[in-house]
Amino acid sequence: MVVLVATGARADRQVIAPGTGPQDAVVVDSGNNGICETTARGDDFQATPVGRGAPFQGEIQCGPDNIANTAAAGDDTQLIPVGTACDNGGQTIIDTGADGIANTTAVGDDRQSVPVGTAAPHAPCVETGPNGVADTDLFGGDDVRLLAKGASVPNRPVIRCGPNKIAETAANNFRAGDDIQKIGVGASCNSANDIVVDSGADGIATTRAQGTDLVMLLSNPRPLKLTIRRRRSSASARAKLVVFNEEFGASAPPGRVYTLSVTDGSCPRGTVSQVDADARTPGAQPTAIVPLHGHVKGMFVVTLGLADVTTVDRHIPFRCTVNVEADALDSPPGAADDAVNPANNAARVDLYAVDLNDL
Repeated sequence: MVVLVATGARADRQVIAPGTGPQDAVVVDSGNNGICETTARGDDFQATPVGRGAPFQGEIQCGPDNIANTAAAGDDTQLIPVGTACDNGGQTIIDTGADGIANTTAVGDDRQSVPVGTAAPHAPCVETGPNGVADTDLFGGDDVRLLAKGASVPNRPVIRCGPNKIAETAANNFRAGDDIQKIGVGASCNSANDIVVDSGADGIATTRAQGTDLVMLLSNPRPLKLTIRRRRSSASARAKLVVFNEEFGASAPPGRVYTLSVTDGSCPRGTVSQVDADARTPGAQPTAIVPLHGHVKGMFVVTLGLADVTTVDRHIPFRCTVNVEADALDSPPGAADDAVNPANNAARVDLYAVDLNDL
């Protein structure tokens, strides 16, 4: 079964999930020596293992003679062989390897950018985890705390404008909070990436993007298998799907009209037929209404003929892919206006076909 959720024509973009902070904020960096000496606590993420530095950092660069003079030591990685010409005087010829710690001393006029026994400085050591809040209380060595325990990075983007360049999301619509409205609802944005709402002083998102939010899923995510039987001219199969309307907010209409678009993709011309946006209603419906927080079932037929498929072994199928998309009718084609994930309204269906007449 293919489940399709159609995305709305007007939808802002969710950047941080409601109830969380940014999940990539650096809580502790590795300090001047570049070696992480802090163990992550709570649900914080250990970005660099304790006792190591950020891996594969540029350690030795080619000098003015444009010749690599230095041989890598330890687990450092030789990127340009000794005696080989460099493209330019600053090209990296050795990096710090998997442990991130420099083991090599520059020779000749090669330049040492990471001292032996250290790593590239101030690399992420501990980052915020799923809750987006710093949970690590202690830090060691010369590591540097960038985010206090219990804090989240303030004023990060929560909602961006989206392709229609109209702000549609009201701050703190998911729950009470201190998110800040940067562009008023209904106002125009200069670009799709303009910030409509940020996370305020506490850094925790309390806003959910508003606008069309359709999700498309396939009933059977596995490839459709077609077999052209002997003395038959073609083989057909039905692909089934469901489209859900997950739009959020008081302004959401009771339903969204959507159209089901299916193209031949990499398959031969004419592979797709009988596209039906509402399989529960008799006849092929090019459009259908998806009720708010409800769903509709759709389907389409794929057909491959003798001339389309050449088979030399039944275990070597002919393969191609058709493209499926559920679009709200107030969306420009291909605008990908889904409020949570722009790709949720599209899918690919793989076809595997064998022609027994060729065997």
